[in-house]
Amino acid sequence: MDLNELIYTRLAEDKELSGRLAKYAGRPAIFNTEFPEDQAAGWEGKHQYPRICYRVDMQVNQERSADGTLHVTIYTDKNPLELDALESLVRGCLKDVLMKPHDQAPFCVAWSRTEPYLIDGMAVIYKDILYDILEYPGQETTDPDPVMAVSTYVKELYPESVVLGIDRIGDYTNPADKPVFFCRLEDIRSTTGYCMHSISWFLARVAVHLLYPNALTRLKMIAGINQKMAVDEEIIMLDQSPMYLNELNMDSKADYLREGQLTITGKYGCLRGGEKKHNLTGVGIGMTN
Repeated sequence: MDLNELIYTRLAEDKELSGRLAKYAGRPAIFNTEFPEDQAAGWEGKHQYPRICYRVDMQVNQERSADGTLHVTIYTDKNPLELDALESLVRGCLKDVLMKPHDQAPFCVAWSRTEPYLIDGMAVIYKDILYDILEYPGQETTDPDPVMAVSTYVKELYPESVVLGIDRIGDYTNPADKPVFFCRLEDIRSTTGYCMHSISWFLARVAVHLLYPNALTRLKMIAGINQKMAVDEEIIMLDQSPMYLNELNMDSKADYLREGQLTITGKYGCLRGGEKKHNLTGVGIGMTN
């Protein structure tokens, strides 16, 4: 499924939400981009509200660090209580859930704001719910890979969790069922160290995101990682070389969807190639009697 299909299915399969909506062709009145005409046969001459229309705009918003915008608009008769209840159901249905389109990275939507409206001349009110669309792409770099090293460390510490980049995921991954970790590369830069003639040294910063609905559980799990790393002082990378942990910065108030709650700075080395020999030039063999 693509992202539009994933959003539709997520909303339509929520029994409480779909049970409150009008029906079109026997299915919940949830539409992508535009509605069918009021006289369309699918309405079967029945009441056409409440109904939902959603639209995906994949234009990057750098100011909000978003990869796109999702608009979910809920229409009802002039019943503000029903409108509020539907908004709550929609927001609960989409909160923190990872959706993975076919052959694409997983996406998550983060609520931005809700704007209420009244259609002049009609007994209809509606709310436009705006979400930021956030992508969680693959973070593999090279060998040795600091991101994969941190991801593997987290998976070993919390084997029951889902770690993106290590665990295979389906169309939907709900953090309410299992905590979801995402380890994201912030930057890598060259640095100094011993044996510079044989080792190239690097400093990598990796942000760890934990998606889980309960704030106290998020705090405890991130604090557990922070404490374990501080005790270990190093992470063994996939090539069995060490990454020395220079700095751990835990921020429980950080936006876990965008920033991550723990930033790790680690130093690791890569062996240089074999020693380059100097070639002799201008040398000849002389003959003597």
